[in-house]
Parts: sequence; C-alpha cells; structure tokens
Amino acid sequence: MGQTSAEAKRQVDETRAHLQQTVEALELKTRRGLDVRQQMQENRALQGALGLGVIALAAAAALMVMRRRRRTPAERLARRLKLDDLRARVSDFSDDAKAWAAAQRRIVRADGTTKPAEGERRENVLRRLVVSALEAALTAAAAGMVRRLITPPGRSGSDRAVMSKSR
Repeated sequence: MGQTSAEAKRQVDETRAHLQQTVEALELKTRRGLDVRQQMQENRALQGALGLGVIALAAAAALMVMRRRRRTPAERLARRLKLDDLRARVSDFSDDAKAWAAAQRRIVRADGTTKPAEGERRENVLRRLVVSALEAALTAAAAGMVRRLITPPGRSGSDRAVMSKSR
C-alpha cells in the first residue's frame, strides 16, 4: 500500500489521458450522429424515406391544384357567359337610367313646357324594354350553352344550338 507520490501522479495522468480519449471519442460519435450529411450518405433507409416524403408532398400539391381547377358545369357555364360582368353592366345601366331620369326631370322643371309624367313614363318603358332584352339574351345564351353541354359528342354539327360556335 505504500505508493509514492510519483506513482500516484503517474496513475492520475494515465487516468486523465484515458478519460480525455474517451471524451473525444464520444464527441466524435455525437458529431457523426447529428451530422445530416453524414447520415444521408450512410443511411439508405433515411434516403428512401426522405425521397418518398418529397414525392408525397409534390403529389399532394398537384392534387390540390387539380381539385382547385375542377369546376362544376354550372360554374363553367356562368364563367363562359360572364354572368357576373353582365350583372355589373345591368346595374351600371340602371344607375345610368336613374341619372338620366333625374336629368330629364330637371330639364322638364326648367323648361316647363312638357309634362313630367310623360318623360317618366318613357324612361320606365325604355328601361323595362332594355332589361327584358337583356334577360332574353341571357336566357337564350344559357339555353344554348346547356344544350351544348348536354348534347352527346356523336351528334352532327347541324343539331347544335344556334348560339354555339361552329367548329
């Protein structure tokens, strides 16, 4: 049991060196385990899983785009007929007609020679005629588009609706 201080110091230095080597080995192992590039180069299963993940994301994005583009026949018909634009134009026309009627009333009041009721009746009749004509045109266009959508592709060109484009 009689160790000298030199032997104890040597033993402590050996233990310290051994522990230092062990710590360095553990650090190296940890760095390799956390290094993504190293793992990708060595681990084939990780490469396959990552590849499948990328393919799955691309497929999901493609399906979302396709689903978003798919429209019902009614939506396609409304888009072809541009019904929203026509509604906006009709409402603009209505506003213009009201402004025109107000201007006519001001002219009649300023002039005083014609009857205001006669000008208002003309404006109402004209407005009803234009609205009726627009409704008839929209109905005819919608009927033609519906007939075109419903008609089987094997029918001849002479059976097509009057409003459809000839191809």
